[in-house]
Order: sequence, then C-alpha cells, then structure tokens
Amino acid sequence: MIYDKYAEAWDTQNIKMLASLCHPNFEMVMHSSGTIVQKADYIERLEPLIQKFKPENRRCLYENEDVLLMHFIMPFPNGTKDAVLYYIQKEDGLMRRIETGSTPIKINLSEVDQ
Repeated sequence: MIYDKYAEAWDTQNIKMLASLCHPNFEMVMHSSGTIVQKADYIERLEPLIQKFKPENRRCLYENEDVLLMHFIMPFPNGTKDAVLYYIQKEDGLMRRIETGSTPIKINLSEVDQ
C-alpha cells in the first residue's frame, strides 16, 4: 500500500521516492486556490517543503486499492498549525489525484484531554 511508503519518503526527505509514488497522469487539487498541479510541478513544489515541514500525528484513516485517506497536523514556522486531510485517488497502485484541505487549529492539542 502507498501510505507507509509515502510516510517513509517524507520522513527521510526522499523526493525521488515520493515522485515514484505518483502516477504519470498525477494531479493535485488545491481547494484553497482552485489550482490543479501536475506531477512535475507537485514534485518541484514539494522538494523545498519536505525539508522545512514536519507533519505531526500523521495517520492513515483508510486505504484500499482505490483510495487513501490521510490526516496530519502541519506546524508552520510562524507557530501556527493546520489540520490537513488528504484524499488520494489511486490508479495502477500509484497516487493518481490528491485533493487536500486544511483547517487552522486555534488551540494547543497537547492541552486537550483525549
């Protein structure tokens, strides 16, 4: 499955491994702007980010041969955090389309009883 490989590639900052998980017709939909990014642009944008940003509490919510749902908290250099949800459509065992959304977090999750 893709989730473990994606997590490993991100954690080891292996951009080539991330690129290998993308279908040739890959696209990412950025709901905040409506932009659709193709594979080459996705990898180009991701390369500097993979070194700067470290997702927290990343987890696979669901994965089968068709889809992967992933959730994580993304801390930013200015001290803010967003809750991020990835919906990944898979094709031929690769990531074909990612749709993502994020919500700013206004509270410190470490202070919330779970």
